[in-house]
Amino acid sequence: MNLSELQEIATLKGFTHHFSAAGNHVTCDGKEVSYSANDLTIIDSRSVDSGTDPGDDATLYMIEARDGTRGTLIVPSSFYTEHEKAELIDHLRSQQRESKSGNP
Repeated sequence: MNLSELQEIATLKGFTHHFSAAGNHVTCDGKEVSYSANDLTIIDSRSVDSGTDPGDDATLYMIEARDGTRGTLIVPSSFYTEHEKAELIDHLRSQQRESKSGNP
């Protein structure tokens, strides 16, 4: 499955916005609001591994904001990810693990 197919699946699931990481916050297309990592929850994630060019590998995160905004954030494979974006994703993943385990 390629990235455009994953984006189509996410859209069908209601993740219609596109999030962009900028520094320690996330912005959303079509909205004049920025979110901190604490405002966001990873609902699902899917990775693309082309097998030939590591530069084409990425993970698509389906994210929901506290205000109900649902969208995607695409992050290249960790080798190519900017430091701030990697920290944001690490924070979101740790929140996801805590919520699944029932820890605050």
